[in-house]
Amino acid sequence: MGDHPYPLIRGGGLFLIGVGTGFLLSWTFRAYWLQFLIGGFAAGFVGSGLSALLPSLGSPSFAHIAGLVGSFVLEAGLIYLVLSRTKGADDRTVLLWILFVVGVHFLPMGMAHGPLITLLGVLTLANAAAGLRTRAPLPVFGVTDALLKLGFGAVMLLGYPALTFA
Repeated sequence: MGDHPYPLIRGGGLFLIGVGTGFLLSWTFRAYWLQFLIGGFAAGFVGSGLSALLPSLGSPSFAHIAGLVGSFVLEAGLIYLVLSRTKGADDRTVLLWILFVVGVHFLPMGMAHGPLITLLGVLTLANAAAGLRTRAPLPVFGVTDALLKLGFGAVMLLGYPALTFA
């Protein structure tokens, strides 16, 4: 059996599970939202790193690494743009734009993790856009975002199907 087309997929799944759990807990226990947010990111990064201890799916290529790094550079630049363009806006608007940016950064991440994370990007973009276009309570969109990350993360970790863009 050859290398998996996306050998980083399980690490991405673990990261999404950590972040999704932290986000879900931050929406559930609002008094501790920051602690859960930070804890979720920390758990995601540690889990992603520890995924190297799982049986190897192969070595990542330059394209895998470029997709991963490029997606984070894009995300950082777009978050800076959002924060500079939404000065004076309410927290709801700023948070939904940040969720939108996170969805955007999942699109090129498909180069590293495959079509599942690209589909996650499309769904999180749609969720954030719906939040920006409606007056429904923010937690509806925050919890939906967290559940999407948890669900896709679980499939990426446990199933890591060899889905490709071809």
